[in-house]
Amino acid sequence: MNTYVLKISCPDSKGIIAEVSQALSLSGANIIDLNQYSAGDIDMFFLKAIFSVVDDFDEAAFTDSFSPIANKFSMKWDLFNQSKKLKVAILVSKTNHCLWELLLKHQDGELNCEFPVIISNHLINEPIAKQFGIPFYHLDMSEGKEKAEKRKQKILEEYKIDILVMARYMQILSSDFTKAWNNRIINIHHGFLPAFMGAKPYHQAWYKGVKIIGATAHFATQDLDQGPIIAQDVLHITDKCSITEFVQQGKDIERKTLYTGLKLYLEHSVFVYENRTFIIN
Repeated sequence: MNTYVLKISCPDSKGIIAEVSQALSLSGANIIDLNQYSAGDIDMFFLKAIFSVVDDFDEAAFTDSFSPIANKFSMKWDLFNQSKKLKVAILVSKTNHCLWELLLKHQDGELNCEFPVIISNHLINEPIAKQFGIPFYHLDMSEGKEKAEKRKQKILEEYKIDILVMARYMQILSSDFTKAWNNRIINIHHGFLPAFMGAKPYHQAWYKGVKIIGATAHFATQDLDQGPIIAQDVLHITDKCSITEFVQQGKDIERKTLYTGLKLYLEHSVFVYENRTFIIN
């Protein structure tokens, strides 16, 4: 048996669930789980169905039979075979707590993906990559950002990467690059967006006298720290905390939030509409 995920987004309408369920049933699918949400504010419908099928399930035949229903309801839809793991490239600079978190979670079988390559603008994390048996590539930023980005793109193509994760990769990506990888770059920002965008968010938060600090996993776009938000978490702090303590305590939130954001993506639970997300588990 194989397991698939069907993702659907479309204008809200009556009869969608009934027709989708019938289509799956006629294709021989056994629905394991089905979650849906109607967003009344924007009149949109989102559905995630997990179903099992026999090994000789014909994806092309299902596409042909399902297309009339998709057209009827103006659906955007995707079908994912859960046995095919996405290839995820990790981008990292010097700070490595998020890198460790992803690698250890993957090692424990908690992330259904492959990590074929780690790319960094510093050499400090090369030993970690070697420890986990993952190829490591260093980008020499002194050669210029444009040249480094072209080399990065070549590496991603060579390893047939599906999605990028910026595990505290402290480089601003170009507009062309983010457009090419639209909604396929997950970044961890060490601040609770949309507050405290840009550099040194902990410093910004401290000087504002905040009572909580947070972290945000979001899709990277051409607008710095303004992409659709996937996951967030916060930690209550006291006014006795220094900026250094903000940074130290924030690491736990950052690693947890990035892991959560990537896991949700790998489970096909993230639906993007315009510049926001809906999480349908």
